[in-house]
This record gives sequence, C-alpha cells and structure tokens, in this order.
Amino acid sequence: MDNVEREKLTQSLGVIGLSKTEAEVYIYVSSNPETTAGEVTRNLRIARSKTYESLDKLAYMGLVSKISRGDVSRYYSSGASVLKGMYKQQMENANKTIEHIMNMNTFRPIETKVRTVDGVEGYKMIKEAFLADMEKGDEALIIGSPATIENSLLTYFGKFHQKRTERGVKLRIIYNADVGKERMKRARSWEHTEVRCLPKNNSPAWVEIYGNRVLIPLISDRIIAIAITDRSMATSFRNYFELLWESSKPARKKRNQ
Repeated sequence: MDNVEREKLTQSLGVIGLSKTEAEVYIYVSSNPETTAGEVTRNLRIARSKTYESLDKLAYMGLVSKISRGDVSRYYSSGASVLKGMYKQQMENANKTIEHIMNMNTFRPIETKVRTVDGVEGYKMIKEAFLADMEKGDEALIIGSPATIENSLLTYFGKFHQKRTERGVKLRIIYNADVGKERMKRARSWEHTEVRCLPKNNSPAWVEIYGNRVLIPLISDRIIAIAITDRSMATSFRNYFELLWESSKPARKKRNQ
C-alpha cells in the first residue's frame, strides 16, 4: 500500500469516528495479525501511551481483539463484518439527516446564486455536487479546456468521468485547439461522450454546464472557480455552446481505431 492509498484509507476511517492515529493503528493491526503494542509503537513511531489509547478504543469499538499469552498481549483485526456494520450505520444516519433536512420548511431564494471557491478541493466539491443532481439521460456540456493541467487534476477528471458514465450522464465537450491529441483520444474513449475542437482558443478558463448550473474554473498559479445557479444564465451558455459546436471541428480519429 503506497502513501497516497494509506492516506485515503485513513481519511475514510475518520467517517466512523477514528482519529488519524487510531486509523493508522487499526490499519497496522489489520496488516500484521497478532502484533504487539511494542511493535505498533516502533513501526508507527508514536508514543507508547498513544498506542495503548488507540488499541483500547479500537477494542471498545469491536474493531480489534486481544489475545493474552503470559505477559504479552497480541492484537488482531476483528474482521471486515464489524467495519461494514459501522459504515452501514453511518450511511443510515446520513440518509435520515438528509431526509430530515429535505422535509424542513427551508427558505429557498429564487435569485441567482453565485459562489467563488479558491483551490482544487473546492472546485472538485462543487463539480461533484453538480453531477450528483443530474440523472440518467441528462447531458453536461464543457466549452474549452487549457492545454496545461497538472497530472493530479487530469487523474481526477478520469475518475470523475468514469462516475459520470456510470450514472448515464452524457457529455459533449469542445476542447481548446492547443489541447494535445492524447487527451482528446482519452475523452473519446469515455462512454456517452462526444468531442470536438475549437479552431482557435488557448484561454486558461473554461465553462462547464450542468442543468441550470454553470461552473467557470480559471487556472493561474492556482485554480479559482465561479459557480452560478441560474436557469436563464445556464440557458444562455447552453445556446452559446450550440453555436460553437456547429462551428467546431470533430476530433479526428485514427483509421485503425
């Protein structure tokens, strides 16, 4: 398990109430059955008191069991079924909360909502939220995409569009003229996706349209995104997209594809 996967797993375990240290101890015990508290302390490089606190809490939650042999206690994971039950309970609690909020007489203003977020994680959060409100058969539209995007964001786009296609949401995208052939080729491989290319455009900003919502990211030294919820504005951008779609060129495919 590499550091990135371990960090994601640690964050995921936080959903059921584990601190970073407790999650790391649980991962170690799960990977090293019948380990001792001393081994956990040495390998994770944490204070011995923190090790015992974490092991006690994990045992209390039922995630870890202990076998005592003489003066030595050995720890091991109680199995995936306990963990599954905890995540299931958290999901049930979340669904109840969502249902309760939806049933509240919440004031919903009809005016345009505009929100600006600074940073990659904020951009991802809004993008995911906009996709979550779309249904099978809906269509997202994207105008432009800068040629230079860091690899981590390109990797995220791949995962995002996999999720989109699994939901049955269609996409038409018009790339900037300077976007490389490999990215266009990858986009053509996505299901429910049509790709075209602008004749001339190298803007660092692009436009994403999801139903009555518009997302405008801009990349400079960092990413800044403007999120707009307004039906008439989304319609205007959608009409603009259709004009560009008619004047743009289909992304070429190789004959052997």
